[in-house]
Amino acid sequence: MKTKWTHFFDMHSGGRAKEEPYEHIYIQAPIEEAKLIFYNRFGHNPERVTCTCCGEDYSISESDLLEQVTGYERGCKFDVKTNSYKEEPDLRYGYKKFFTIEQYQNLPNVLIIFDSDIKDDERIGEVPEEGYVWI
Repeated sequence: MKTKWTHFFDMHSGGRAKEEPYEHIYIQAPIEEAKLIFYNRFGHNPERVTCTCCGEDYSISESDLLEQVTGYERGCKFDVKTNSYKEEPDLRYGYKKFFTIEQYQNLPNVLIIFDSDIKDDERIGEVPEEGYVWI
């Protein structure tokens, strides 16, 4: 069975980065489990709303492959025919830095958490509502 990848992108809601030094956090787990792992590892709900005008603290997305969920941020070319990112630079709008997975995972604002790095106790519990709650 393939394990999905979940991407947490810090939206800088409230005008600042969150407590983590990472702008992009990738967890090798399906989205609901990844939210719990995120909470257990970082101590706050990734769907927390810090600022009512800005929305949730993180944009959350999911993909089957790490190469695909990181494709846009790595500057990969998007192939509309296959609806997927290719391992080549996207030069449509001028110069954009292209990173391989190996280069990307070594950037200081990127954290990639592989399934083998997730502790059993990070997979249990519940994620509480935090911050402003939309009613």
